[in-house]
Amino acid sequence: MVDLFCGAGGASLGFHQAGFEIRGAVDIDEDALDTYERNLTDEGIVDFEPLQADLEETTFDEIRDHFGLEKGEVDVICGCPPCQNFSSLRDTTPWPEDEPKDDLLRAFVERIREEKPDLVFFENVQGILSSGEGAYIKWFRNQMEKVTREEDTEEQGGYGVNLKLVNAANYGIPQRRKRTIGVCVYGADSDDIAVRSPTHTENPDEDDERERWRWVQDAIVRDDLVNLSKGEKQDDDPAHRARNHRQKTIDLMEAIPDDGGSWMDLRGTEHEDLIRECHQNIDSGAGSAYGRMAWKEPAPTLTTRCTTPSCGRFTHPEANRSITPREAALLMTFPREFELPDRISAAERVVGNAVPPDLVEAMLYSPTVEGMFPS
Repeated sequence: MVDLFCGAGGASLGFHQAGFEIRGAVDIDEDALDTYERNLTDEGIVDFEPLQADLEETTFDEIRDHFGLEKGEVDVICGCPPCQNFSSLRDTTPWPEDEPKDDLLRAFVERIREEKPDLVFFENVQGILSSGEGAYIKWFRNQMEKVTREEDTEEQGGYGVNLKLVNAANYGIPQRRKRTIGVCVYGADSDDIAVRSPTHTENPDEDDERERWRWVQDAIVRDDLVNLSKGEKQDDDPAHRARNHRQKTIDLMEAIPDDGGSWMDLRGTEHEDLIRECHQNIDSGAGSAYGRMAWKEPAPTLTTRCTTPSCGRFTHPEANRSITPREAALLMTFPREFELPDRISAAERVVGNAVPPDLVEAMLYSPTVEGMFPS
């Protein structure tokens, strides 16, 4: 497998956990690549240094040369093009007309066209399915169906494409993270491509073979994590460090009820004056800002500001602080020992941009993928 837009290595770890050999990884982000190298190269999971490159300008020939690959040697290309262009978080700020939303998606398809592997694995935000009234994903499907190897006719070639919106919680991820998963198989009919059925559910009954959703407490309640207050850090784990919140923020956190509470719970109470001015006249929406996670529920979708309490329900269920980068990484199913950037801003960004390794691994146990490669 070659991992394009590899980020910190979430997809690569998922493929590794499923038994695949990772032969290359490319991204443009320096913090993400440093994180990838520290955790995958230095730990012997891969035997290469990831390539820092702009995938709009770098051809697959150049990627092969860098990693010592022969044409046709790659079985799988995985791609998680940066998703902010299609994210719902962009809806309030129109995208500049001179910066087309689909540039990185086009680059991804072009790199596939240059190698034509057996399998393409695709991950993106749910908004890509509806963005532009579905135009972008229709374009992706149309282009993939046209990709044909030189020795094949149009009838023999092309990729069958199955795109599915999944909730990561339904696959054992302790996070309500809705994502578009694509499985594309060369020479296959789209109707014959299967994506794995959910393995977890919110409230399984006695006869249900699925497991219960994993909760916040399943991921971050650990004997080896110190219970931190604001500004504190764990000596033997630099990623487990709490932001040094302003006293005004701490006062608000102290007033918000534990275990899933929100600033909206303060209305009509003695603490109503602590509600931020920007929220005073809001009847709905923005309720997650400064909200606490709930112990016995999956976390909300972690974003690139997932340790910033004003940006979502990212406050610890009980402690008067936001979650730490380590706790965010655990909620993303990165291993406990996974090293993160030293700066909190960089750490939350590489975690929020990542794809959960365990979600990728779960998707690779679909009937289609299992039937394509040796176990």
